[in-house]
This record gives sequence, C-alpha cells and structure tokens, in this order.
Amino acid sequence: MLRKIIKPFKKDFTIHIPDEYINKRIEILVLPFEEAEESKSEISKNIIEETAGLFAHSKIDPLKWQKEIRSEWDHRNC
Repeated sequence: MLRKIIKPFKKDFTIHIPDEYINKRIEILVLPFEEAEESKSEISKNIIEETAGLFAHSKIDPLKWQKEIRSEWDHRNC
C-alpha cells in the first residue's frame, strides 16, 4: 500500500506505480487532507506523556479506583 500526502501547486501530478502493482487493478483516491487529524495525534501523545505514572506516588489503589468509576457508570439512570 502506498500513501502520500502532498500539497499540489498545479492540477497535474505524476505518480510512480511500484512493480508489484503493474497489471493489477488498483485504486487511486484524491481526498483533502485534514491537518486537524495530525494535531489530534499530537494531543494524544501529550496526554499519555503527561499522565503516565500518575498514580505511582499516590496512595490510591488504581484497580479500586477504576472499579468505583465504572460502577458509577453502571448505576447511572439512562
């Protein structure tokens, strides 16, 4: 599979098709690229980095805390 993100400056664009795709049916898509998706993954990385080991130095039992949080959702009124 190939994926290439470009910013075209003209209407024509030439692509190189790898040998393994020659004489096979292939699909070529042209879609707008949403840069917000890229920033979402950066946000996710930051959240993981900032919260990793959050309970390491606390007296909270993470398993007990997790069960309590889940039980709140299990008993909610829908």
